[in-house]
Amino acid sequence: MLSWIQYYILTELTRHATRRYSELRPRDVESNLFMYHLNGLLKDHFIEKVDRHYQLATKGLQFVGTLSLTTGRTRVQPKILNAIICQNEDGEYLWSTWHRQPNTGLVSFPHGMMHFGERVMDMALNELAEKAGFEADLVYTGDAYVRGVQNNTVDRHMLVHLFKGSKLRPAKRELLRPDISESFWSKLEDIPPERFVPGFYEIAQLVEKQQEAFIFADIEVTIQENDKTKVR
Repeated sequence: MLSWIQYYILTELTRHATRRYSELRPRDVESNLFMYHLNGLLKDHFIEKVDRHYQLATKGLQFVGTLSLTTGRTRVQPKILNAIICQNEDGEYLWSTWHRQPNTGLVSFPHGMMHFGERVMDMALNELAEKAGFEADLVYTGDAYVRGVQNNTVDRHMLVHLFKGSKLRPAKRELLRPDISESFWSKLEDIPPERFVPGFYEIAQLVEKQQEAFIFADIEVTIQENDKTKVR
């Protein structure tokens, strides 16, 4: 956990490309104490020293991307997900039932979070293989922004990249993760809305309505104790 002095140093290096020691140290902080925290950032590769100047290292540049210059603290960022929409000749969609929190027992299109540094299409293919055991030809079909609100507090905030899959074929068995989810085929109307991961019932409704049209949606779901939802 970073100290307030280390947050101060990182904030200064966010506002300035380089700073000298004298420009970084707060006036009311003793030199020995400041040097201790400065060395900690150097050791952990948040910053680096070039000649007589300090600057953000790669790890520090990644970190300050989440840093608020107003509060000097990190901000919770929306998650980026890839979801894959597959439909068979009977009009049934491919779904995943989740075996892990926060979605245990709930249903959605096969999906997963983007991993830092990975390509979008590669991740989408990986998620389909991992969550449902299939490979497919994927076509990007739109985005959905989903905010889940519970007790007037944002519970989840996601950007979901949507892909449609065709020409399904079995993926390598070792890629499938049955400990995470279990896949099945069903029509949308055969699944109660309250069984869905927040936001995914509304996404599925849009898919049904728009068919081949490009999808762009801004969805706000109010999560209540009785699992009823309201979309804006």
